[in-house]
Amino acid sequence: MREAGRRRARLAITMGDPAGIGPEVALRALASPPRSPDIEPLLVGDAAVWHETAARLRLTGVLGRAPLVTTSDLPARFRRPGLPSSPAARAACGAAAHAAIVEAARLVRTGQADALVTAPISKAHLAAAGHDVPGHTELLARLAGAARVRMMMAGPRLRVVLVTIHIPLAAVPGALTVTGIYDSIVLAAAGVRRHYGVRRPRIAVAGLNPHAGEHGLFGDEEERLIAPAVRAARRAGLSAAGPLAADTAFPQAAAGAYDVVVCMYHDQGLGPFKLLHFADGVNVTLGLPFVRTSPDHGTAFDLAGKGVADPSSMAAAMAMAATARRTRAHSALVIPRRPAVR
Repeated sequence: MREAGRRRARLAITMGDPAGIGPEVALRALASPPRSPDIEPLLVGDAAVWHETAARLRLTGVLGRAPLVTTSDLPARFRRPGLPSSPAARAACGAAAHAAIVEAARLVRTGQADALVTAPISKAHLAAAGHDVPGHTELLARLAGAARVRMMMAGPRLRVVLVTIHIPLAAVPGALTVTGIYDSIVLAAAGVRRHYGVRRPRIAVAGLNPHAGEHGLFGDEEERLIAPAVRAARRAGLSAAGPLAADTAFPQAAAGAYDVVVCMYHDQGLGPFKLLHFADGVNVTLGLPFVRTSPDHGTAFDLAGKGVADPSSMAAAMAMAATARRTRAHSALVIPRRPAVR
């Protein structure tokens, strides 16, 4: 029974790529018994995709309880689940996914929804549709006018925050800056405080190179970039340790020694994270003026339409968004003024 006077959290839930598992895991998560009664879903995307998915899964009752916001009208040949085989289909799917994200973000920014939950998209399909954004995080930052955003992957045992996200591995060293690493540490601390109530988060900052550079033997990024950012974060009052060898930082964090690990690049953080939390991990965008969560998996075109995709991560994303809304976790993150680097 809900507490008297407490309004349900209205979540704008996008369909993701219409040919992927997004619509399926969203509907199955909403139909699962563990779903909180405090969630009021608002489904955003292509109405025919939602209806056809619900009919295929025998979950039409879910649509009866969830209003639809229609953002595209895909022809039947572009609504088939599974990897699209033609350039036209890939572009159509990317355009439909993009339209749903833009509208859902507008609903949250204008107060018509409390938080945003996004289903997986195909970055290649976004590009095919002519949208020059590498993923959700960057697109939402652009829509919200947020200068500093970071991706946090969160699970019961491990949380990671990424300094760089969707760029080639070869470009990572050149993309790292003291400022970027410092901002990542601060946003990681703010995110853990807001979403988990940890007053003084313990932050592990991973090195870029093997053995955290081994005092410059395997690279100088640790001494030149990462260590100064960690020192600056400490002067700002944060509990940050590093640069640490990543292969020891992750086991220590998973064992409870740290509340979050700041990682230098995408796979450095997501590899260990998904080993532990492939089914129940949540992607949270830090630095936005609203709450945004997402499952930690992709479109899984090979599973789409078969009714076998696991909705656990989507259910966790919905629950986290609802909880964040109730605890006002979406309030603006305050980033301390950057101290002088020395």
